Amino acid sequence: MLVRNVFESDFLGIVEKSKEWGDLVIERETIYHVMCVHFRGTCFVAEDRGELIGYLLGFRSQALPDQAYMHLLQVAPSYRGLGVGQRLFSQFQQAAIAMGCKKITAVSRPQNKTGMAFYKRMGLRQETAANMIEVEGVQAIKDYNGPGKHMVLWSKEI
Repeated sequence: MLVRNVFESDFLGIVEKSKEWGDLVIERETIYHVMCVHFRGTCFVAEDRGELIGYLLGFRSQALPDQAYMHLLQVAPSYRGLGVGQRLFSQFQQAAIAMGCKKITAVSRPQNKTGMAFYKRMGLRQETAANMIEVEGVQAIKDYNGPGKHMVLWSKEI
């Protein structure tokens, strides 16, 4: 397995796989392009014999430069549980540390039990806020991503 920084040429493959793997809310495709062009230093793809098997899109915050935000991580279903996500996260964490970041943050939907378990394994902890709401047995921040879009906020000191 090869884990490397993304190139603009990875954009269409990421869009295709995000739909094929289909276990997340598909973003507007432009966000994938923006990430592949403007945030290459903190965005990674995993390949197996030239085949895209996973990707992580993240960035260093401009407003909070000591923080890196992991925006999206996805692994091909047939490669889950084989350490692909862990390798992608490790690369992202190393890049964040090299940029002087002290913290990694991420959000997940409360229904994404697999993602939440992964974040916990990577050492992220769930954050709380004054406006918490229970969604399917999970505490989430009410309206975090807009009305009715409750999210779980994660962080890890690095």
